[in-house]
Parts: sequence; C-alpha cells; structure tokens
Amino acid sequence: MVSVSGVISRSRYAMYVWTTGWDSSIPGCDEGKFLTWDSTCMSHTWDTPAKRQWLWDTCNLPGREVDLIFLSDVHRPLERGYLSNDCSLPEIQRIKTALTEGHARVPDLKIYALYAVSDLPVSEQFLVKFVVWYNDICAASAAERFDGIAVNNEAFSKIKCGKEKPIKTYLDNLMAVKKEAKKQANGVLKTHYSIGWHWGLQCSTGPATSRLISWGGKRAKVTTHMIDIFDSVDAQVAYTRTSQVVERSKWADYDYAVTAGKPFYTTIYTNKGTACQTTYFPQSCPWGEKTEAAMFALFDSYPKDIEHARPCIHYFRGIYSSGGHSDWPAHKQSRDVLVG
Repeated sequence: MVSVSGVISRSRYAMYVWTTGWDSSIPGCDEGKFLTWDSTCMSHTWDTPAKRQWLWDTCNLPGREVDLIFLSDVHRPLERGYLSNDCSLPEIQRIKTALTEGHARVPDLKIYALYAVSDLPVSEQFLVKFVVWYNDICAASAAERFDGIAVNNEAFSKIKCGKEKPIKTYLDNLMAVKKEAKKQANGVLKTHYSIGWHWGLQCSTGPATSRLISWGGKRAKVTTHMIDIFDSVDAQVAYTRTSQVVERSKWADYDYAVTAGKPFYTTIYTNKGTACQTTYFPQSCPWGEKTEAAMFALFDSYPKDIEHARPCIHYFRGIYSSGGHSDWPAHKQSRDVLVG
C-alpha cells in the first residue's frame, strides 16, 4: 500500500490467535488430514520461540501486515498469577516474553488479551482485573503490557429476539468490561468487542429493519450501543463476496463507527465448520475459490462504501498461514529463531 506521500505503508489487519492451530510438522499430518481438520494435528499457537516467530512472521507478511492480534490462552495463567500475586510464575513469564517479542518484532503491533466465556452475564467482565493486575504489577514497561482486552461473547444471539430488559442488562454487563479496564493505573487499557452483523435488526422474515433499544440515555440499535461502549469492534460479516460484506458491514453500523472515530473491522472466516459461502476453507461449492489469494482479493475489493473498514482474519493457523494446503502456505521466514 502506498501512502499519499509516496511511502509504502503497512496494511492494518487484525487477526484472532486462538490457543491451537494446524501444525504440519506433526508426523502424518498431510493434506488429507487437513481437509478433515483432524484434531490430532493441532498444536499451541505461541508457546515456544519457534511458534511465536511463526506468528510474528505472519504479522509481517509484506503487503498483508497485521497490527492488532487477539491473543488466547491467557485467562488461566493470568488468573493463577493474580490469585497468588506472583509475577515470577513460568506462565506469567511466558506471557511477558510473548508481549515483549511481539512489540519488538512487529512494527506498531497491539496485543489484546482475548476472553471468550460467551455467557449472558458477560463473565469476561470479571476477568479484566487479571490483565490490569499483570499490567500494573508485573509489566515493567509498555513493551511488556497488554494493549487491550478483546471480548468474544456471542451470547447476545440468545436474547436478540426477546424483550428489552434482558438486552439492557446485557449492555450493562458489557459496560462493566469498560469500567474494569479503566481501573488500570499504568497506561490505557483499550477494549474491543466482536459483534454479529444482524444483531441490531428486527427478528422478522420481511425486509431487514432496525430494532431500536433505549439504553444509556439514547435510543438506538444495539450495535450502535456496543460501538459506543468499546474502543473498537469487529463485525462478523461472514461472507466471501464483496457485496455481502458491504451490506452486512452497513447493517452492523459501519457508518456510525466511522463517524464516532471507532476502528471497524470486518471478520472473515477461514476455518472449517461454517457454511460454504461464509468461509475460505478449501471445499467444493459454488461460492468461488477457497484460497488465500481469493481472500486477499476480497480485501482489495472493498469499495469506497466501506473504505475505512479493516480486514480481520479468523484465524491464525486455522487455516491462514497454516501450511496445511498448497493454497494456504505457512508464512514463516527460513532463519534461526531467536529465543526471547
């Protein structure tokens, strides 16, 4: 990407980094097992220097750079550190190493702790204090801190079509995440939320229309309220065609997010197990190519209607940068890995 000044600038993608992903280095894990997504071929995504470097190399892929990751498998380690008030625990030190490496090896990378309890009480609100403790007590510098909290709570879909009171309570619980993040003393802890593109719509079989909810002194779509609460959002647009991505982004309040100055990401699925038209996982279906090149072409096709939307890849090594298929290479540099 070339900026107005003529300087080549980095892309600003986001990417989910769940605990495990495809690992072709495991004996017997060939393309056949890849296509069935054999669970015996999965390994941790960032627990060793080599796997972390794989992640950093993926974030630095020329022209497809990632500057925001949502990092999983931090819940229990941070909880144990918090309860024992012990920053010296090996699992806390591993987190510190990952944060330090990522911030040093990927320009402008922001690393958010990813929580995904996904219940109606939004129990993620009770986990924020673990990140606040780590950042304030264990981290000696900004390089060792989490930059934010990412909440992947999809329980709202259970009450989307119901009465207003449970919806308002859910929004109150989401706001509690923001309030807990503000308790951090050292630096600012940002908050991010993943929304369903249709959550702000009426539950009817007719033309799509907005459902307005009164909350926080404002009557608006629930997705508008969610954008108000968090510093950024990703919308699960879940489609492989540009026209649908645009339409779903609009329904998810892309325009409002831009006006409010909130980063808005379009989450694109690469993983197996979703409908053919909503994922780039290799399979036979009439919904276009299921390749990395096709996914990148989708990103490049975003029109002016959503020109400020940033792609979000779901997810690292599942199947993006997995190397499990000829159309989905592993983005790793062939060099010795430094131990952080």
